[in-house]
Amino acid sequence: MLTDRSARGIADRLGDLIHTGELAEGLRLPTVRALAAALHVGPTTIASAWAQLRARGLIHCDRRHGSFVRGPGTLAGRRFASLVPPPVRLDLATAFPDPDLLPDLAGPMAAAVAGAHWRTYPADTMDADLAAVLRATWPFDAEDFTVTNGAHDAVHRVAGVVLRPHDRVLVEEVAAASLLDIVEDHRARAVPVRCDDEGPLPDALAAALATRPAMVLLQTRMASPYGHALSGRRAQALAPVLAGHDIVILEQDTAHELAPTPDVSLGEFLPDRTLLVRSWNKSHGPHLRVGALAGIGRVVARVRARQKASGGWPSVLTQRALARMLTDPATRATIRRARCAYRQRRQQLVQALREHGLRPTGIAGLSAWVPVRDAAAAIRSLAQDGIGIASGAPFTVDGDGRSHVRIATTLLHDEHARIARALGEAHHA
Repeated sequence: MLTDRSARGIADRLGDLIHTGELAEGLRLPTVRALAAALHVGPTTIASAWAQLRARGLIHCDRRHGSFVRGPGTLAGRRFASLVPPPVRLDLATAFPDPDLLPDLAGPMAAAVAGAHWRTYPADTMDADLAAVLRATWPFDAEDFTVTNGAHDAVHRVAGVVLRPHDRVLVEEVAAASLLDIVEDHRARAVPVRCDDEGPLPDALAAALATRPAMVLLQTRMASPYGHALSGRRAQALAPVLAGHDIVILEQDTAHELAPTPDVSLGEFLPDRTLLVRSWNKSHGPHLRVGALAGIGRVVARVRARQKASGGWPSVLTQRALARMLTDPATRATIRRARCAYRQRRQQLVQALREHGLRPTGIAGLSAWVPVRDAAAAIRSLAQDGIGIASGAPFTVDGDGRSHVRIATTLLHDEHARIARALGEAHHA
């Protein structure tokens, strides 16, 4: 039965039917006008619902033959995969770390090998040296710790433990494409929460909690792509809003070593409901592939049990190398230089965009989220000059971010003016 005849309500109901298999893959759907007449709504409402289902990867449309159910099995990694641009001389669609700003890995890895009993199986999934370093720097008293193969692996594993099909997950209104992929891959439904530069707005969070979600998925710093950072004042305001709900709070802080903002976690207020994920791929090197997950003991224990069953945890040698890097003075100096360089690159682009009448959001990050009247024109213009940037669509729940672009700033050296000019022309055309 359909009780909500809004575009979102229709899309959600049809999405449920597709996920359960009641609407089978390959099924031809009614025309927009036919379904609008049957539901007593306007054609634009159905067209909007169709657009939302396409954005979720659940249907595909052919102007000649009509609309068909694609099915939930094709969702995996769809949003993130769409960010890969055609061959360009400068890829600013994804925020890859600058190789020139990464610390040495060879020395710490050699030291880890020399100091480890690597001929025997490890006694635990987590290296004791790394555990000691992390516990000393974690922003709240976590019940348990484990390590994963990067931050996204951690989020995937938590989702596998916490979520069931059709559960609702609160996400930022503009969120990382990879996080939205994870929600959809677990057949859950993302519910957007409006944010400002300090994180989710308390009133918006309270309204979203009325949907009875199973999890809140939040980026606490260097949030992609919006650029917000959870402030202490905002965390203090959000904690009582969340306190009365049986919900898992999953925070992701993937670039915290590079963040110029304070380290703030809802775990300071709600430690029994909070999980925090960290990784070091952006700051210390993409080949480390180490993530840390800590917080709610029952969830971490289940993640660890599944890791032991599958052998799915990072090498103890890699963990020990990371532990050395996190305490090594020379490595920390390299990270400080990288933090300053990344911040300056983003600030230079933001300033250039503002000079062309554009208003990028956020206060810190490895990319810029820019509202543009004609995003497609801006993307085409820069592609002709060999520069790849991303459409905003993969970063919003319903794919309605086409009036925005996301520009990674990690590899940006001297193209600020060219990019700002192209986006300004697209915005004011």
